[in-house]
Amino acid sequence: MNVTWSIGELATRAGLSVKTIRYYTDMGLLPTAPRSRGGHRRYPPQALEQLELVRQLRALDVPSVAITGVANEGQGLGDLMAAQLTGTQAQVAELRWREAPLQALEECFGPEQLRRLRVLAKVRCRP
Repeated sequence: MNVTWSIGELATRAGLSVKTIRYYTDMGLLPTAPRSRGGHRRYPPQALEQLELVRQLRALDVPSVAITGVANEGQGLGDLMAAQLTGTQAQVAELRWREAPLQALEECFGPEQLRRLRVLAKVRCRP
């Protein structure tokens, strides 16, 4: 006997709304479920595992497109994490470059602050 769940049962087990499951299916994050003779979606237990993976990756702010690559296209989770880490490191570096001039401006007052602002605006170095 194959165990399957309706979309409502899957939503309850996953702690998601039916609307979210339909959205994830439309986005390609969850495979389209086979339908019963009555036309109702029937999800196997693997769908719950897939939803848990999607939720965990979304909690890390992984874009839906990247999740689709892991969920359906066979991209390795390790490859995805490496790419996400590289992107995050680049964002951190960019924020550090933005932070440095702000700190330089915060450390002084009055005319000196205006002088530094003019200099920093002209330099505007990037990594």
